[in-house]
Amino acid sequence: MDMFDLPYGMPVDDEIDVSDGVILPFENGSITTYLGRRSTASGHRIVRAGRVVGWIAEPAKGKVLLCGKAAKDRLETLEMDQHRLIARAWTQSALGSVAEIVPEAFEHSADMRGLIGSGDSLERLLSRDLSAVLANLSQRPEVRGGIAVDSGMLIDDAGDLPSSADKLAAQVGETLAGRKAMASDLGLEGAGHWTLHTGDGSLLLAEAGDVALAIWTEADVDHGRLISQIAALMDGQIDAMGSHGEALTDGHVVREGRGGTDAVLSMLTSAVEEGLTGHLAAGKSSKAIRVALVKGVPVAMQAPGKTKVAEAVNSLCESRRVLALHRLPVGTILGPESGNVIDFNLAQFCDELATTRTRSESRQTLLKQLLQQLYGFETGLQKLRKERTRFEFAITVSTPSEGLATIDTSSGIDDGLRRKLERSELKLSEANQEIASLRVTLESAQKSESAAKVNANEANRQASDVQEKIASYNRTIDQLQLDLSAAQATAENSEARSDRLSKRVNELEHQLSERAVELARILGDNKASSELSAKIEEMATKEAALSSDIDSHSSTLASIRSRIEDDQRRQRMIEEQVEATRDRHRRAQGELTELEAKISDAQLSLRQIQAESKVASERTQDDRTRLTEQENRASMIQSEMRELMDERRQVLKELGDLGARRGQAEAELSNLLDQAEALAIAHEEALSDIKEAELLRAKLSEEPLAQALLEDGAQFDGLGPVLDRLEHARTLGYSVSLLDRAVERALQVIQGCVDHVATTPRHLLSNEVMSLLERQVPQTAGAVRGLARWSVQQRLEHQLGETVTSLVLDLENLLEDYDRSVTMLRRIRNVLEQLEKLGAPSEQVQALMSNTRRPESLPVLARETRALIQKALDDIHLEADMRDAGSAVKLEATTSALEELLTQLDASGFVKGEVRGALWDFKRDGILPFERDSVPAGERAPVNEVVLEQMKGELIDEEVAVSVEVSDITEEWQELSTPTEEETTESAEEVVAASHEDERATLEEELARLDARWARRTDPVESGVVTDSTLDELEDSLDGIDL
Repeated sequence: MDMFDLPYGMPVDDEIDVSDGVILPFENGSITTYLGRRSTASGHRIVRAGRVVGWIAEPAKGKVLLCGKAAKDRLETLEMDQHRLIARAWTQSALGSVAEIVPEAFEHSADMRGLIGSGDSLERLLSRDLSAVLANLSQRPEVRGGIAVDSGMLIDDAGDLPSSADKLAAQVGETLAGRKAMASDLGLEGAGHWTLHTGDGSLLLAEAGDVALAIWTEADVDHGRLISQIAALMDGQIDAMGSHGEALTDGHVVREGRGGTDAVLSMLTSAVEEGLTGHLAAGKSSKAIRVALVKGVPVAMQAPGKTKVAEAVNSLCESRRVLALHRLPVGTILGPESGNVIDFNLAQFCDELATTRTRSESRQTLLKQLLQQLYGFETGLQKLRKERTRFEFAITVSTPSEGLATIDTSSGIDDGLRRKLERSELKLSEANQEIASLRVTLESAQKSESAAKVNANEANRQASDVQEKIASYNRTIDQLQLDLSAAQATAENSEARSDRLSKRVNELEHQLSERAVELARILGDNKASSELSAKIEEMATKEAALSSDIDSHSSTLASIRSRIEDDQRRQRMIEEQVEATRDRHRRAQGELTELEAKISDAQLSLRQIQAESKVASERTQDDRTRLTEQENRASMIQSEMRELMDERRQVLKELGDLGARRGQAEAELSNLLDQAEALAIAHEEALSDIKEAELLRAKLSEEPLAQALLEDGAQFDGLGPVLDRLEHARTLGYSVSLLDRAVERALQVIQGCVDHVATTPRHLLSNEVMSLLERQVPQTAGAVRGLARWSVQQRLEHQLGETVTSLVLDLENLLEDYDRSVTMLRRIRNVLEQLEKLGAPSEQVQALMSNTRRPESLPVLARETRALIQKALDDIHLEADMRDAGSAVKLEATTSALEELLTQLDASGFVKGEVRGALWDFKRDGILPFERDSVPAGERAPVNEVVLEQMKGELIDEEVAVSVEVSDITEEWQELSTPTEEETTESAEEVVAASHEDERATLEEELARLDARWARRTDPVESGVVTDSTLDELEDSLDGIDL
């Protein structure tokens, strides 16, 4: 889907970087992203205060546009491919208009704060009926009462008041007067509102001019919001001007002039620059065309009848109409309903204005560009409002920073509440930090408790094991004691039995031996005895073997007992070793437990530090966020202050216009009164002068000379062009003393001619002579009077006319010479400036430049300038040997220009000889050319010596301007004759004849002479470098000069 375009703005040519945290090179505006060669936008970024605060992007799928954070991520993904960025700059008010249409683009609502405001709500509110305003205010539950005051006088009151309304009105007037004085001392000018908060209520003082409102409200009421709400409530109660078909009223005329397309554009440009609310009128009759303007933007048109936009614009641009730009008073409401041209819209108005009465395509393109710069943003804004209805935005409400479902007008922030909120946030962060530390301590205690429980359980198990071992050992010992006693009893029994057995065996042996003896005795048989003895021996052997076995078994039993004892000792030793090992294991386990406890404590401390660092980082982030918000708030406040200052300047301008109109009207009235009084006095004086003139005319009618002079006054009309040129010469800034003296001399010549003509008739036509002739010979008196009149007229017509004509020609010639002298002075001033750069004496040059405004000093000035030029040429020629070929080529044009200037100065005659010209002849003699050629020396008027002294033309500060060289060296340049072959031969012979010592002496003398003459020269290398650049500048400045 195609993305909509944002309104027009001034293009930004700087390089654009849209990375996070980058400050952009423009204040407010937008950045549009175009992918590849696409002509439609893929996304927009909105910039405020040099930072990107809003994003709009096309989705990957579907028709729902992305905004906020999602749009930002989408744009970053899109810009991984080939793309281009187009940036446009807006004003802050323009940014507010865009934010009002697409508020979803802003990620944070704080970024829109201050953009969508109520504007001049207070001025619009106080421009309405104050009684209606009080009635609406008194209906609010938080408002107790209020009064309306005009210059300390009560207009109306409403609600509950703390005292009488008249006293309160007087107090409010005094308070406002004191507030104005204090505000002016504090540098706060203009209208506004003041708020006074107390423990049980608040007071609002709002003023605009001499009108003020005093409103008593409950405590902690936001008065700014109250003003905005009442102003918005009453906005719809007053219709826009012209909505009922009436013509727009005339206001203060800011500009007025002839009509035409260019004049209309100039008027509209002035309206936009001044933010004018009013109308542009073309014509002053009932067929006038009016364009309603709101802040300089056309919103409606008024035209006679059912006129369409094309016809109305065509009539607006007629050159015969008189254009007038009117400013209407503050609070005037204008809108689309103020006009009667139904199909009016700003885009069509601009198109018609660019194409009407213009056929040239280039001019149409130029006019469209001018109108695009003026109204391109407003046109784009209207188009954006229309296209905005076709699009939907994907708005998420999981977090406040993911876009806004609805955008309300941001309310004012109370500073006290904001400070309380900051303190609460600070306490909350400290509490969170303490909770985190307590949690860490609790975890440490819990782990210590669990470790102690484990240690206690281990100790209990060890104690039970020890007790079981002790019991088993006790049982073992008891069993061993029983076994030992049993074994001892068995052993004793065995021993006793063995003793008894041995005794019994001995007894039996003894008995047996005795029986055997007895038996043998009885038997007496050897064979039986031998068998019996053998059996006895066998039995004895068995007994011996049995006794040996008993001995061996007893020894074996002893060895077994010894081994058992050894094994028991070994077992006891092993058990002791096991117990020692178990003790070491327990000690190691205890140390390990201690180490684990230390590690756990260290981990707990680390966690506590991490928690504290996390809290500190969160607090730092909060501080940064708060600082950013404060910076944004400060920038918003500054922008609002700029807007308020602009509105203040506009109001002051309107007040100044009104004051100017009032002062103009008063001045016109006073002038009319003065003129009336002057006319009355002049009328009386004129009447008296008329009577005197009639008397004089009656007397003069009898004088033929007077009649002739009165009738021939037209002869002096030829001086008109000359006088105009004289007046123009005075405006050039040069001295006109020579011209003044010439005019005075011409008047003396004319006066002498008139006196000479009137000498004879004055004696002949006196009243006494004529009265005598009339009494004696009336016919002769008439003939004499007629003859004298004819003679005077003839002489005046010929002699005086010729004299005036010749003097006028002389003055014109003098003016021509004066113009040429002014031109010469300008060129000399230019040359002096360049010579000063070449190293000429600064004091002398400045003294000469101070005389370049006096034409009478031109001869002396030309001589001194020529001397300086000649000196500069001498420097160039003397330093020519120290320059390379390139520098010499560069200086060739400069040298030729200076030499040509010298030639022209010499040819002009200012340097040598007498200067030719009518002006300079008059300067020397004080006589005009007409007197020198036509008037005899005896009849010329005497020349005043003081006038000649004044025209002498001495230089100002002549001691510094005229250089006088004091030197012992008197050699000068001498002209050499053309060399011939003989002279060459003779000079060669003289050179050959001269010795080397004479040549060295001659060179040293010449060098000494040059050093004495040019003592002011510096090091040749350094001066050569400086002279090159200076001479190059002189060459460039003198290139093409023609004197």
